Amino acid sequence: MPKKTSNDRPYGFGNTNRRFPHANRQKAAITKDRFAFEQAIHGNDCTKTHRGGDFVVQERDFFGAKVGEPTVVDVKKGNSPLTEAQKQRRKQLRGRYRVKRY
Repeated sequence: MPKKTSNDRPYGFGNTNRRFPHANRQKAAITKDRFAFEQAIHGNDCTKTHRGGDFVVQERDFFGAKVGEPTVVDVKKGNSPLTEAQKQRRKQLRGRYRVKRY
């Protein structure tokens, strides 16, 4: 039995993972947009950050008053691991750091 090559695929598409390496980044960007949209629907303030987390979420009640302390939320797709900066931030904030997986 000969070894399969990328040309053995039907329709001649070959290995699309090699041609589109940025697909995972696009999926992650979509999940982050989805999370921000969900928070907006719930009426919470959702602000993007760039160090040690993705968003800072401040919950609001029905009348718009702040409820509790702001929480740092890190949005992850699938089984992607936390980076070192995210691990340090989670250790620093303890109860105010959440990881939301899609």
